[in-house]
Amino acid sequence: MATAKETKPATNENMRFYVQVQDTPQEAKKTIGAGRLKGFTDINAMWRIKKLTEMFGPAGIGWWTQNEQFELIPVPDSKETACFCKLELVYVDPVTKEPSHPVTGVGGNKFIMIESKGPYCNDEAYKMAYTDALSIACKALGFSSDIYFSNDRSKYSLAEDEMRNGGPDLATTIKEVHSTVMQMTSKMTDDQKNELAKKIENKIGMVDYRKCKDVVALTDLLNELKKAS
Repeated sequence: MATAKETKPATNENMRFYVQVQDTPQEAKKTIGAGRLKGFTDINAMWRIKKLTEMFGPAGIGWWTQNEQFELIPVPDSKETACFCKLELVYVDPVTKEPSHPVTGVGGNKFIMIESKGPYCNDEAYKMAYTDALSIACKALGFSSDIYFSNDRSKYSLAEDEMRNGGPDLATTIKEVHSTVMQMTSKMTDDQKNELAKKIENKIGMVDYRKCKDVVALTDLLNELKKAS
C-alpha cells in the first residue's frame, strides 16, 4: 500500500538570511515628514548595501544586480512622466558558494513632475527608481520586515486610497466633468437632460457629481461622457 509522501518540515536553515536582516537599526530609519507617506518609516539605502556585503561579499563578487530595465511612461492627464526600473538581484550563497536564482525587484519614481512653478525634471529619477527596485528585491529576503509588518500598508495601497478618498486630482476631475456636462446639456431637451442625470446617478451613485469623492468613478464617468458627446 502506497504511503503519502512526507513533506520536509521547514527548518531554521530556511530563515538564515531572513533573521539577519529582519530588524532595522535605529540609525537606518527616518520618519517621512511630508507627502502621502507622512508618518511612515523610510529606510536608508546604504544599510541594505552594507548588509548584502556583510552576508555575501563585495558588490559584483558576492552579490550583484543584472538585466536592469528602465522605462519612461508619460501620464497624459497630469502631464508628468513616471520612471520605472526592473532588475534581478543575485547573491552567492556563502555555504554552497553557488549563485542564487534571480530575485526580481520593480521600483519607480517621477522623471517629470508638475510643481507650483511648472514642470520639473528630476535628474535623479533613474537612480531613485533603481534604489526602489533593489529595496523590493531585498524585501523578498526579509530586509526590514519589522518595518513592513508595522506599517502594514505600502505606498501602492496608499495611492489607491488617495484615489478613492479624493486625492489632489479630485478638483480637476470635477471641473472636467462639469465642463463636459455643461457642453452636452446646452444642446439637450429636458427629456435628454433627465436621461443624462439618470446615467450620471447610475455611474457614480448620485446626480450631483460635484459632491462625489471617488476620483476613479468620476474619471470613468468623464470618459463615458466624452465618448457620448
